Amino acid sequence: MKKTLLACTLFVAFVGIAYGQNKPDTIPFFLNKQSNICIKARINQSDSMILMFHSSSTGLTLTKEAVEKKLPLHDKQATEVRTWGGDADAEFSEGNSLVIAALRWDSLQIFINEYSGPDTDGKFGFDLFSGKIVAIDYDNMRMIVSAALPKMSKKYCKMKLLVKSGSTYIVGTLKMHNRIYQDTFMFHTGYGGVVLLDPKIGEQYEMQSKLQTIGTSELKDAYGNVFKIETKSLPQVQIGCKKLKNAPLSFAARSSAIPMKVFGNGLLKRFNVVFDFQKNEVYLKPNGLWKLPF
Repeated sequence: MKKTLLACTLFVAFVGIAYGQNKPDTIPFFLNKQSNICIKARINQSDSMILMFHSSSTGLTLTKEAVEKKLPLHDKQATEVRTWGGDADAEFSEGNSLVIAALRWDSLQIFINEYSGPDTDGKFGFDLFSGKIVAIDYDNMRMIVSAALPKMSKKYCKMKLLVKSGSTYIVGTLKMHNRIYQDTFMFHTGYGGVVLLDPKIGEQYEMQSKLQTIGTSELKDAYGNVFKIETKSLPQVQIGCKKLKNAPLSFAARSSAIPMKVFGNGLLKRFNVVFDFQKNEVYLKPNGLWKLPF
């Protein structure tokens, strides 16, 4: 049985524990060294674990290390998943519960993989908030989950949120001297970089040859597949009505089966974000991290 990791569909029970249906739930978080959103959680009556909120993934995953040391899972089943690096063997477990602050989900699958964000035991995806409003407030390091859209300040820019194959996307624009590239970019809080593109797009727009190289590194996906990364200096990136200059733009050394057109949280954390998962819209407003050097 083959499953696409970014597109697995879960049927879950979403339960508010302590509050009435119309009262917002507040979830504190912190950012790790790779700008991932890290949240305390409990799974199956476990001690507290740290999970990463991933805006372009679905369901719940734990690392092998977390399963071995913190939460033994029984009746595991084998499957195959597709990641940026290709197909990989994986295991999953059925019928699990997750508690975050005053929220509870039941009947969850847990997928087991090699890696998550630094200092985290795994991750959970945006689909757990289906039909909800989710605000990510980096100024106060909190996530607010509610049933109705709050009154929005005019400082927020509203954009369409495309939900496709288990990921979320927004329109963005890259400006390189006299050339402009506009496309839908994955809204990826799980990626700590700024902008990531498939090398074929870079070749088409002559980005590798005309933009200054500022560094090289490696990128590992959740199952340990490694990509060599070359990072350039991008003159301008635009999201909605806001522009940032001299942003890092990274290219993998090879293409992926999953298109690499990504805005990572090195960029997205500079906006306070309100996801409207009822209308598939997103609101963005620059926050206190806006002028933070890349």
